Amino acid sequence: MNNVTVARWIVMVLILSSFLAFPIDMGFAQTANVSESSAMQKVNVNQATVEELQTVRGIGPALAERIVSYREANGKFKSVEELLAIRGIGSVKLDRIKDRITL
Repeated sequence: MNNVTVARWIVMVLILSSFLAFPIDMGFAQTANVSESSAMQKVNVNQATVEELQTVRGIGPALAERIVSYREANGKFKSVEELLAIRGIGSVKLDRIKDRITL
């Protein structure tokens, strides 16, 4: 083998080993995980505990307690908009949390 052939082999081995060390992420698996995690992150306001409600960004301990108290006093929520009856939830907050909650 001449020096050019050896150099080509070395370059090829280095390129292939870099792919093994740093695999190319085409984003397919990541997209699937994002979809699954988004679905898993929804919180059912008709069943959630105070602690579970607090996993929703924008719902703190006091608001979570008011949601549970309202549900216990009035029964299950019939619509997401019914949350507007709870002190501390206005239309802006409802818009921010409605994609993270379900009935």
